[in-house]
Formats: sequence, structure tokens, C-alpha cells
Amino acid sequence: MRVLITLSLLAGLFISRAATADTVYIRDTLYVPLRGGQSQEHRILHRGLRSGTAVERLEENDETGYTRVRTGEGLEGWLQTQYLVEEPIAATRLEDLQAQLDELEARHQQTLLRLREANEAGEMLTSNSSSLAEANAALQQELDELKSLAADVIAINDENQRLDAARDTLQAEIDHLSNRNSELLDDQTQRWFLTGGGTVLIGLLFGFWVGRRIYQRRSASGWA
Repeated sequence: MRVLITLSLLAGLFISRAATADTVYIRDTLYVPLRGGQSQEHRILHRGLRSGTAVERLEENDETGYTRVRTGEGLEGWLQTQYLVEEPIAATRLEDLQAQLDELEARHQQTLLRLREANEAGEMLTSNSSSLAEANAALQQELDELKSLAADVIAINDENQRLDAARDTLQAEIDHLSNRNSELLDDQTQRWFLTGGGTVLIGLLFGFWVGRRIYQRRSASGWA
């Protein structure tokens, strides 16, 4: 009895090959029932899996034509292998492509938005750069004017120093000429004083001489 059971198990192993768990898809059929066993008589666990539903293949039996699968909700059961395909059906692929297209479109819009923001930022930077360039030019002009004014101030200061020196020289000459003029006036006054005194003295002497002559003449006449 045990030998028969062992042989039955071995036969079952050869007939029912356990595949590694991989993903397969319900083929282009509206709905496929999920049953509790490998025949139409077994209880239906799920009345119909929609076309394109992805399930996990756990075991496949070529003799019965059934495959044991697990749904995304964790429900396990058997369904006919003929309803399974290795690749997603066209509708699913189309939906996936549409989803990918929508995602790409969304990314494209985001890229366009970032590009527009980058362009606006670039324009703002360009505007700021122009403003900064104008401000820099204005500051440079003011700096040049300040340098020119500073140079003029230095030149004016040098000229003032030169004029001060010339003024001091002229003032010294004026003082010298004033002193000389005072000396000359003093000399001239002395000369006039001496000349006047001499004239007066000569007048006195002349008057004395004339008086004496008159006196002598009178005396001579009286004596005669």
C-alpha cells in the first residue's frame, strides 16, 4: 500500500510540475473562473478574473490543463492554463502605454514649466545684470569725477601754496620798499630841514651883513 502511495506521489510530481513563482496574465477572455480544484466540478472561488489580470503562477499541471495561481489579493486557486499568456494582453499593454504616455506628458509639462521658470530666471538675471552694469557704470563715472575733483583740489592746493609763497615774497618786498621809503622820507626831511636851516642862517647872515653895511655907512656919514 505504501509503495502504491509512493508511486502515486512520484507520478504526481512528474505530471504536476511545480514552477517557480512568476507572473502571468489572463488572456483575451472576458472573465475566467477561479476554482478550488483542477476540474469544472470543483467549487468556484472567484466567478471571473477579468482579462489582463496579473496573477502569480504557483504550479502547472500539463495532464489536467490547469494551473494554480495566486491573485493580488492573496486568493489561491486553479484555472485552465489555456487562459494564461506570458505577456500582458494588448488592452493592458495599451493601458500601460497610455499610462506611460501620460507620465511622459506630465514629465514633459514639468520640464517645460522648469524650462520656462529657468528662462524667466535667466531673463531676471539678465535684467539684474544690466541694472548692475548701469549702476557700475554710474559709480565708475562718479569715481572718475571724484578723481578729477581730487586732482583739481590738489592742483588748486598747489596753486594756493604757490600764490601764498608769491604773496609772502611780495609782502616782503612791500615791507622792504616801505622801510626804504620811510628811510628816504627821513633823509629828505633831514635834507629839507638842513636846507631850510641853512637858508635861514644865510638869510640871517646876509641880513646881519647888510645891516652892518648900512650901519657902517651911516657911521661914516655922521663922522664926516
